[in-house]
Amino acid sequence: MTENLYILKSADFDSIKNELQEIKALVAESKKNSPPQDELLDAQTAAAMLHVTPRCLYNWTKKRLLPYVQIGRRRLYSKKVLQALIDRNTLNRK
Repeated sequence: MTENLYILKSADFDSIKNELQEIKALVAESKKNSPPQDELLDAQTAAAMLHVTPRCLYNWTKKRLLPYVQIGRRRLYSKKVLQALIDRNTLNRK
């Protein structure tokens, strides 16, 4: 394997450094402005969050009671949707 050696002038290095800082600032700004990503959970984790068996989760999915994302053969569940389900079904007892 051959390695290439490059010699940069100080001005070229400073220019590259400034461009990288601009890119870093743009990426940080883009992350700040984008909505937070929803975490996707596998069936085992989603079932544990809901305190049900994976079989029960599968039945709810089959009956279209619970939305999911399918990637290949895997079914993934939105953590936000599961938390909303818990919140909607939480009883406030006084």
